[in-house]
Amino acid sequence: MAAPQVQILVCVNDRPPEKKKPCCAPRGGLELYRQFKDRVRDRGLRDTVMVTRTGCLKHCSRGTVVAVWPYNLWYRKVTLDDVDEILETTVIGEGQVVERLAMPDIPWE
Repeated sequence: MAAPQVQILVCVNDRPPEKKKPCCAPRGGLELYRQFKDRVRDRGLRDTVMVTRTGCLKHCSRGTVVAVWPYNLWYRKVTLDDVDEILETTVIGEGQVVERLAMPDIPWE
């Protein structure tokens, strides 16, 4: 198998309930990861797109966080309803930005 051309990183980080800092798992991170995997397969993109679940992507208050490489595009508050749009616009569209989901230029948390 050839190396993937695009990698989609989905935060699934989970913190204990007593921690005050938010995280992506309770906001649907794992379900989002699975949806990306399913839709990549359904669209026949498995040879070129890798979907990876990650720990913290350091934008905790903006979760669920998704990053798309090699475009270095970061998305915030991504939901299951956004998966097809990200795939169509950013992956198939070769780096076009879904503006409404774009992470603002903020420091890492």
